[in-house]
Amino acid sequence: MLQMLLERQTIDYSSLASRLNRYNKLLRHEDYVSAKRMLTKEFLNSPSDKANFCGKDIVVSDCDSLKAAPVLLGGEGSAYMLALQDIVAYGLAKYEDYYGNSDEDNLVLYQKYSRKDICRILNWEKDDSSTVYGYRIKNGTCPIFVTYEKKDDISETTKYNDQFIDTQLFSWMTRSRVTLDSHEAQEIINYQQNGLRIYLFIKKSDGEGTDFYYMGKATPVGHRQTTIDDKNGNPIPIMNFKLKLEKTVRNDIYDYLTK
Repeated sequence: MLQMLLERQTIDYSSLASRLNRYNKLLRHEDYVSAKRMLTKEFLNSPSDKANFCGKDIVVSDCDSLKAAPVLLGGEGSAYMLALQDIVAYGLAKYEDYYGNSDEDNLVLYQKYSRKDICRILNWEKDDSSTVYGYRIKNGTCPIFVTYEKKDDISETTKYNDQFIDTQLFSWMTRSRVTLDSHEAQEIINYQQNGLRIYLFIKKSDGEGTDFYYMGKATPVGHRQTTIDDKNGNPIPIMNFKLKLEKTVRNDIYDYLTK
């Protein structure tokens, strides 16, 4: 889209779909709407992001179409324009190297993503990364983010026993105080009836930063209500799900996370 804007083209769904044919990619209308929200800044949600980009409009939106705002185009042949074109070319090349083989949900197995990336890629209306925490159910999707090695200084009720059972099965704990009758537990249990798509993301420790490895789609194959102790040793209800990954985890990734 940025490349087309720099070429001074007006973008709509049809023109972008035609351009993406060059990359053998089919464009869903919801993907176009999501990308459009990024460029118009509708996706921004946090006060800091809104403040950082306040007044910096790079596109002009007209119903379903977009065109470049004057600030984006700069001077033809200027150092600014050459640098911007170079960044766009790099972005397209990086996409081909890292994300060219994405699945129908635009995700690539074992590539790294932040919570904010996933809000965007799953076409959520806003950046809800600050409220996702371990997981969130929204728009028929449920991304799950797991830090495999927990810090010692976190509260007792967040020391979840999340771990691999083997290279395809993962034992995952919900938030504390979620019971079998809780709405979110029932949504996960009844994922087939409601069409919920579950995605598992894991990082080894907080020392890795904010990005998580995408482990693939997951299917609940077992569940039970259990307990976790609070700081006073009192039992708090929690749900334990056994998740089966769509594909067996690659050995080097599995060893890295578990050893």
